Amino acid sequence: MAEYTVTLQDDTYDVRGLGRLVEHDERSRRYAFDITGITLASVHHARHVPVLDQGTLGSCTGNAMTGLLGTSPFFETLPSGTLSVSDGTLDEKVAVELYSDATKLDSYPGTYPPTDTGSSGIGVAKAAAKQGWISGYQHTFDLDSALAALAVRPVIIGINWYEGFDSPSAEGELTISGKVRGGHEIVLDQLDVEQKRVWLTNSWGTSFGVHGRAFLSWDTFSRLLTEKGDCTVPVPVTAPAPTPTPAPQPDQADTAFWGAAKDWARAKGLLT
Repeated sequence: MAEYTVTLQDDTYDVRGLGRLVEHDERSRRYAFDITGITLASVHHARHVPVLDQGTLGSCTGNAMTGLLGTSPFFETLPSGTLSVSDGTLDEKVAVELYSDATKLDSYPGTYPPTDTGSSGIGVAKAAAKQGWISGYQHTFDLDSALAALAVRPVIIGINWYEGFDSPSAEGELTISGKVRGGHEIVLDQLDVEQKRVWLTNSWGTSFGVHGRAFLSWDTFSRLLTEKGDCTVPVPVTAPAPTPTPAPQPDQADTAFWGAAKDWARAKGLLT
């Protein structure tokens, strides 16, 4: 099995900026977010920076990470002046710099500038860690784990972006309709347990959705995760860097079976 797989999606940047690429590393499973002892409760993590606008650039990973860093508890850990609470232009510059760094750290060809390649959640997490703005990052692999992580802190998600998502309902709901027009990375910053919703702040300016925000039902979120979606859980720099769990070892029954199989193959002259 390859250590990672990369999928380059056919993103349509001239409609609205997307740019998320799929990069799933098997080693990520050793950095799973631990949900032990977490009880789901509604929470809205406070955002301190303006809603960003990536325009037509495929910098959504950098924008999502910047939005996360501008939200508690991460914002309070940043060096003074890293992000502005009022100057979205400065914050957008940080987002593009993170995106550029991510394209150099991702496992696919091309970098920005000059090429607007797009990037991955893993790539931008590496970029933020390289800057010293997070101590590391973890991953979730199902809906329950993603919800538990969001109950603790904001997270970034990479999902298929359907045409219907371009026009949220008046209430702010994103409903699957039309074709997948690319991949998008966004920050989740609110968990609504009563309504079974996760709220996001997009990077398309305040004209999108409800003042730049929208929500996914848990059912829709679950489906998107099964479509090569991912949830990256950065760790504040004030917390220890996550450590990997031990690699799984074959049990004695497996070892005995394959040992006997090799002995049989050697006896038949099929293996030397």
